[in-house]
Amino acid sequence: HAGVADPNSDRYVLWDKELRALPKDIPTAVLGTFLTWPGKIRAGLGAIGIRPPAPGKEESVKEFVSRNLGVEAFERLIEPFCSGVYAGDPAMLSSVAATGRVQRLEPLGGSLVVGALKAQKEAYDAAKARGPRDPRLPKVEGQTVGSFRGGLKTFPEGLAKALGPEKVRLEWKVTKIAKRSDGSFAITYDTPEGVQTITTETVVMTAPAYVTADTVEEMAPETSTALRKFYYPPVASVTVSYPEDSFRLDGTSALPGGGLTGFGQLHPRSQGIRTLGTIYSSYLFSQDARQPKGEFMILNYIGGARDVGIKDLSDEELVRAVHEDALQTILKPNTPLPKTVGVKVWEKAIPQFNVGHLDVLAEAKAGLAKAGCDGLFLGGNYTAGVALGRCVEFGVEQGKDIEVYLKSKKSASVPAR
Repeated sequence: HAGVADPNSDRYVLWDKELRALPKDIPTAVLGTFLTWPGKIRAGLGAIGIRPPAPGKEESVKEFVSRNLGVEAFERLIEPFCSGVYAGDPAMLSSVAATGRVQRLEPLGGSLVVGALKAQKEAYDAAKARGPRDPRLPKVEGQTVGSFRGGLKTFPEGLAKALGPEKVRLEWKVTKIAKRSDGSFAITYDTPEGVQTITTETVVMTAPAYVTADTVEEMAPETSTALRKFYYPPVASVTVSYPEDSFRLDGTSALPGGGLTGFGQLHPRSQGIRTLGTIYSSYLFSQDARQPKGEFMILNYIGGARDVGIKDLSDEELVRAVHEDALQTILKPNTPLPKTVGVKVWEKAIPQFNVGHLDVLAEAKAGLAKAGCDGLFLGGNYTAGVALGRCVEFGVEQGKDIEVYLKSKKSASVPAR
């Protein structure tokens, strides 16, 4: 049972102490107040190709967007999304690795606008070739977010149930992977029943890069060295609940009857707010009744590549930090501290797709090939993208790659007649 939020809901970005709704279309981009008129003109000209040429090197997200759309569009539109999605520094993030679907538009069409039109045609043709959408999936109109009514754990639990206990083993920790003389692998696990070893023709490593680095170090040392180059900054998620009447009625995102409307809000680093972004959970998933009646729940993210000190804060200090930020943006003055629903600190949270990321990934894969580990595949969110949807897509793609590998290996083992 999955639910999706209304795609027409507003997304807000804080600028000059005001939450401003992101433009939804060309008319709101032109007539709205999100960008100044000079900023709008610069972005419009750049989008149709009137901008400096590409430099012939891998650009950071900051460089790519500033060159194509201007500094103002970067600071107000893109910088907060880099903080919100990657918890990263856009001056370090790679435009190719982190925003590949946008970055490819320029070489595809010569400008972002023409490239977008061509990409839209490609997507239409691909969807037509795939055939009709699975009717069991929820209907999605526009860009939105979704969740399962029992939380995201519903997804892996559902997969485990469908596969069955013979294929899904819980609390089995990989301690070593060794390549056997016939090209297969021996995987050693610590399990509740003691040490267990299995053999297999293929292995897909979906653990974080630093975990995979430890696991393959003895078998593929060059891969291990490459994987250790990926950086994971700390991030904390802080979920809190306020009485519905705690929110400013004069705020852009306020509901007259209490609570908030929209996806949530993002905070550019230049605006003096420590919290990276806030999701309006009670509005997005109102059908789930995730909080008691009369309360409104929000999920805050804090930390990232430019605020690593959050890993040293206590849960109480993290709640106070996001509360003080909310007082500046959405809460009535003197609102007391909220009810704490949950606090989780990931000391190594989101892999940073920084400039050179794809080169490092290629180094890791080359190390596997050099070690004769063609049947070991690297997965996980550092390989293709950090969004859950992209991880699922990549899993499907990688499944096809493994199928091709096994078929080629099988055909190679059949003697010629």
